[in-house]
Amino acid sequence: MEACTLRMATLLPKVNGGSGFLAGDGSSSRLLLLHVQEQVRSFPGDAKLVNPVRAQSLPPQSRPTAGAAATILREAVRETIVKSINPKPTQPARELTNFQGQLVLMRHESMWNDLKLFTGDVDIPLTEKGIMEALAGGKAVSEIDFDIIFTSRLGRAKQTALIAMTQNAYKRVPVLVRGGYYGKGKTGDDNRLRLRDAAANALEHASCKMVPVYADPALNERCYGDLQGLSKEAAVKEFGEEIVRKWRRSHDTRPPNGESLQDTFIRSVHFFQQTIEPRLKEGRNVLVVAHGNVLRCIISYLSGLSDEEMLRLQVVTALPYAYTYDGNAFAECCVMPPNDPKTNHAKKGVPLGISSVLKKGEIDSLI
Repeated sequence: MEACTLRMATLLPKVNGGSGFLAGDGSSSRLLLLHVQEQVRSFPGDAKLVNPVRAQSLPPQSRPTAGAAATILREAVRETIVKSINPKPTQPARELTNFQGQLVLMRHESMWNDLKLFTGDVDIPLTEKGIMEALAGGKAVSEIDFDIIFTSRLGRAKQTALIAMTQNAYKRVPVLVRGGYYGKGKTGDDNRLRLRDAAANALEHASCKMVPVYADPALNERCYGDLQGLSKEAAVKEFGEEIVRKWRRSHDTRPPNGESLQDTFIRSVHFFQQTIEPRLKEGRNVLVVAHGNVLRCIISYLSGLSDEEMLRLQVVTALPYAYTYDGNAFAECCVMPPNDPKTNHAKKGVPLGISSVLKKGEIDSLI
């Protein structure tokens, strides 16, 4: 196996949206790295550190060498494999020695993505490629025992989550819980309420390990309004090149009857803060399957990116982005690329971690 490229984990304090490296106490154990896929078994002592600038910010005596970083990763792998036998959602979160919650973010390819059309919050299904990517992405994080899954209300996000979980080593069966995490079902819809009760009963009493799947509109893709269903060329023809360029280069301008990227940031990050972060603080492992704009907002929040950096960020389909959370700060993790499901070999040219996310040369609010 080729030498894995390690990345120094960047710990991001959740104070005024700031960012910085929080390893000033000299403890190399603060370098939090996540085990993804059974490919991560050993790393050579000459593994390369991708981010030497952050390493230089540490005191000389606490700067980990490449060999030490590889040792830390191997230790992290052993720690993350320690799982409880069958925790129920109602039980206290498992105790982890060096980690609390683990967070994985994923997206997908829809049929309109494939046709290069503005998809937005129209409920378009996955392509065949999207299904294969969901399988590969699920296999890449198969060694994480997820306690809870959040998706948008759009079918393609639910599809991706359910398909990915077929690859999980812990064989947890995902169940869709109607009404979302807070139980806001349709008033007077007896069937919907019955299905929610049935899911709750299954989570509590099923003779197999289960994991709840909660869909929430806060994670829906950004609404592109009147652009939805149009190609980029058709949008320019209908609205004019100048106005479309303005929409592309702005994070706070709304297309007709649509949302701005800022609107999407406010709703998605608020949900993340109010609902997902508390689950991570409990020590839960959380899978979030959403959409390109929603994930670029959440990643920008976690990484302290500027508005311009967020506009340049392009989130790759079905490549898991992983973090650990110690109750105070998020650590970006080293992620192995998923295997190609057709060949079972690692995909070539796939970036490792957020630091290598494909970024366009130009600012683009409309993806």
